Amino acid sequence: MSESDHQKFGSLGILAAGICFGTTGTSQTLLAKGISPLAVASTRLFVGALTLLLIARLTTTKKRVRIARSDLWTSGLGIAIYQLSFFSSVKLTGVPIATITALGSAPIFTGIVAFIMVKERPKRVWFIATVITTAGIVLLNLQHSEKGVNLFGVLLALVAGLGFAFFNVTSRRALNSGVEPVRLAGSVFSLAAIAVFPFCFVAGTHWIFTIKGASLILWLGIFTTGLGYTLYAYGLKRVHSSTASTLVLAEPATATLLAVVVLGNSLNVSSWFGIGTVIAGLLYLAMRG
Repeated sequence: MSESDHQKFGSLGILAAGICFGTTGTSQTLLAKGISPLAVASTRLFVGALTLLLIARLTTTKKRVRIARSDLWTSGLGIAIYQLSFFSSVKLTGVPIATITALGSAPIFTGIVAFIMVKERPKRVWFIATVITTAGIVLLNLQHSEKGVNLFGVLLALVAGLGFAFFNVTSRRALNSGVEPVRLAGSVFSLAAIAVFPFCFVAGTHWIFTIKGASLILWLGIFTTGLGYTLYAYGLKRVHSSTASTLVLAEPATATLLAVVVLGNSLNVSSWFGIGTVIAGLLYLAMRG
């Protein structure tokens, strides 16, 4: 398989992961009413880590490359910050604004972090695709800006984007050293789960044993985390971290569509045009990146 084919399959893996991630906010809104977002995020990490460790156990080879301690800690803390900040932002601002702001800021933060940490210079294609997708995100956000925005919620979404950027860059560096993708994801999420474990109990434990609570955690842990980050790690090994952070903008487009279809949120013409612009940017990067 040629290098070009590897990159295309990697791009498809990132896009598929973004679609998995895009169901997160809607699931939380539907099934987590009255439950602390910190509890949801922490419990999701715990179940997701177990799922990823099981997948790693079943799929990795006997020959293992150790993960550099600095990469493990930076990736783990980055994903922990992302999870806690993102779920809290969804609670404060709603699905579209939280998702769009967090993932929309991630490519910018990733380009900066990648340049500082690993001297990776983003390609011209990345700049063009990021401009296109960012324009789409602005269009998506225009409708909500007229109604007032929770500034603290938006700040949390930006913090989530920064956390994801650190996870993105250091995970890519670990993959380049020869660490297997699924084993990396399992190790990173296990560390993140340990770091946020005390937050699992901020809302008690009774909600976990309800039908809605159990369904939410199993969906978030197994599908959006286990499957989603397996696909993401597969793709991240094959494309630049800056490219990956732009491709994963499939998440806000998916989240916005679900917010309309499932939650009944209304969108104006500019918002629909924004979704089309985001998709155009993703397709451009997937074909040219």
